Amino acid sequence: MNAAAPPFQSQAKLWLTAFVVSAVLNVVAMMVIGFWIVANIVLEPPKPADAGFESVAFIVPQVAPALETTAPEAAVKPPAAPSFARTSPDQAAESPERPDFIGERNTRATRDAAAVADTPEMPSQTGREPRYENEIETTESDYQDGDLAHDRVASPGTPPVPESLAATEPAETPRPPEAKPGVPAEPMPAPEKERLAEGPVTVDRPVKEPPEPEEPPKPTPPDREPEGAAEMAKETAEEKVAEELPKPASPQRSPGFRGNQQKTRLEGSISRVGRSALNVEDSLLGRYHAAVSRAVEKEWQRNCVRNRDYITPGQLTMRVMLEASGKVRSVGFVEEFGVGNIPKGFTINSIRDAEIPAMPGDLKKQLDGEPLELIYRFNF
Repeated sequence: MNAAAPPFQSQAKLWLTAFVVSAVLNVVAMMVIGFWIVANIVLEPPKPADAGFESVAFIVPQVAPALETTAPEAAVKPPAAPSFARTSPDQAAESPERPDFIGERNTRATRDAAAVADTPEMPSQTGREPRYENEIETTESDYQDGDLAHDRVASPGTPPVPESLAATEPAETPRPPEAKPGVPAEPMPAPEKERLAEGPVTVDRPVKEPPEPEEPPKPTPPDREPEGAAEMAKETAEEKVAEELPKPASPQRSPGFRGNQQKTRLEGSISRVGRSALNVEDSLLGRYHAAVSRAVEKEWQRNCVRNRDYITPGQLTMRVMLEASGKVRSVGFVEEFGVGNIPKGFTINSIRDAEIPAMPGDLKKQLDGEPLELIYRFNF
């Protein structure tokens, strides 16, 4: 007969069995969960993106009212400065209400040809075909070398004033030619008596001896010239020399410089009839621009005459930077067509050697110390 186990021992076995079973179940559960996670992440390939989210969008701008299309003030560009236009005295008029150009005098847009409908607001005029796009020229003149201060036409019969005439000195009295070294001097002509004594045959003739004077003759006192006779003779000689020299033209009648301009053909819708002109405003910058242009053109025309054998048809556009003193800071080529090296060289020299005046004080203030940029187009 077996004895029964105590109650404490039977409960300990029961708790041990329950603990072991619980631990095994927990380990199995953890392994299953871990295997499932690894299978979803590593073993299965990634799924492609859902095609339902792919689409093409067309952005159509919304049409805003007319008042809302105006750009903000900060984005509005300032209006470009008016360009320079050449004018002539016969075009002078009242100041235009809306000037399109600046120059050295006020002119108003007028036409001297029939207006053309559906054309820009420009004057109509007859003339040569433009050499380049947007070329506008309303003045006409023939080239004349002269003073830059004015453009007065030379009067008929007025001789040109040479530059060296101001430094001409009165001509000196011609001196007898000096004997050159190594060349025998020509014998002076013998007096008449000596020529009569010479001949092909020598003849001996008795010569009478002059009688001895009783008393030696007294020397005749030299004649004294009246006082101031030498000065009068000198003045008379200078007057004769001055009469022989060409007389320079008086400042009132001296010719002025005139450029070589021809009107270009234009078609416009302006109805005002008169001398063909543009809407030009007289301004300080326009007057200075005109003075610089005349100085450069004068020197360039002279160089063209000196080098006319090297000139071929073409165009040359150059950018010039001027300092306040009138000194040329830099010269650069913008465009060139059909121009050789020699014309390029003397064109640069024309700009650098031109008698460019200094800027007026008010213009210096307007530029605030900045250089002035000018664009010139030379047509050969």
